[in-house]
Amino acid sequence: MDKRRQNIIFFLENIFYYTLIVVLFKNILGFEEKFLELNIHPLFILAGIMAYRYGVHLGVLSATMATMVYVYVYLDLGHDIVVFFYDFKYYKFLLMFYISSFILGRIKDNQNEKTKDLSQEISLLHKNYKSLYDNNNKLIYLNNRMKGQIIKSEESIIALYNIADTLDILDVEEVITNLIGVFRTYINAEVISLYTVDSSKKYMRLKVAVGENRKLLSSIEISKYPEFGRVIEDKKYAKRDGTNLEIPVFYAPILNNDEVIAILNIERLSYETYTTYTEKIFEILVSWTSKSISNAISYSEKIEDEIYYEKTRIMHKKFFEKRLIEEKKRAEMFELSHILIKFKVLVEDLKEIELNMRSVDRAGYYEEDKILYIIFPATQLENKNLLKSKILEGNAGILEEYYED
Repeated sequence: MDKRRQNIIFFLENIFYYTLIVVLFKNILGFEEKFLELNIHPLFILAGIMAYRYGVHLGVLSATMATMVYVYVYLDLGHDIVVFFYDFKYYKFLLMFYISSFILGRIKDNQNEKTKDLSQEISLLHKNYKSLYDNNNKLIYLNNRMKGQIIKSEESIIALYNIADTLDILDVEEVITNLIGVFRTYINAEVISLYTVDSSKKYMRLKVAVGENRKLLSSIEISKYPEFGRVIEDKKYAKRDGTNLEIPVFYAPILNNDEVIAILNIERLSYETYTTYTEKIFEILVSWTSKSISNAISYSEKIEDEIYYEKTRIMHKKFFEKRLIEEKKRAEMFELSHILIKFKVLVEDLKEIELNMRSVDRAGYYEEDKILYIIFPATQLENKNLLKSKILEGNAGILEEYYED
């Protein structure tokens, strides 16, 4: 409750209750003179209650209001105000109002201070717990990646075997998730990104990015980065040459059927780990990654009719949920942002829906609810409304925004 609202409520309560006391005891019950000498005075009780509810400052103000009411009744009965301050049986009530208000108000303020301190401690504990929880998850993940590795030997055959085993999966998205962990674990990459390359070889679109203070944009026109153009043409990995910090430390093409479909970048690498061995490991890992992704793509193409609804790029529920799980795993392990948007489908034939999506985005349909889900990976949350409007504009009368019941 903000301070201004609290003050308004305080004044309204005091005016109401003090008026009620005067009307009840003086006019209705007809105590009049006895009202000034009640043994447990209602004004005393009310002033104490207000002090305990609102603290010392407003409590003293309430005691002042009680004093004003008491003096008003005193004068209204025809008594002399001079006599009031000479006769203890009258002005003792004023002392009682202020003393009780101060004591009870101080008790309330102390309670509020303790509550505030405890709330801050609890908030700090929650924050520390979340930090420890997140770090623990990352450590568990890294620990699972490093099992079997001979830590003191960079050339460990077991480590290389584990890497190959990690990438030997027939799911493209799972390969990419594991790939991030491999590069962070085995060459201590601080910033990693993966861009898809369109068929025209004119643009690169960000699919996954891990790390802070990145230099590259989400969408890259290849003609403005001749280094990427050469890598696509030569189909070989390269490294930063010169002082252009926008160019990654290492960058390499990902091939499928001898065609460049993506670019893998190590945008920043710890200087302590930049060795000839690191560069060689990067070259090996890129080669294995290309083979793994190529195999996964080949497998996906074989079961494409199972994955997508006929003549659409909309996935069946089972396959979409698997893709969504992978995106959530990346968010948890690597703090990668993504956007998930829901639409209500108003048509029976999904082929009527034209989805203006990037090559990295995925759509899935839940038949029982007639809900269309779209995942936008590596996308900031502030772009959600823009993406939603873009999809709806291209499908007026077919889709509508979905709201939870």
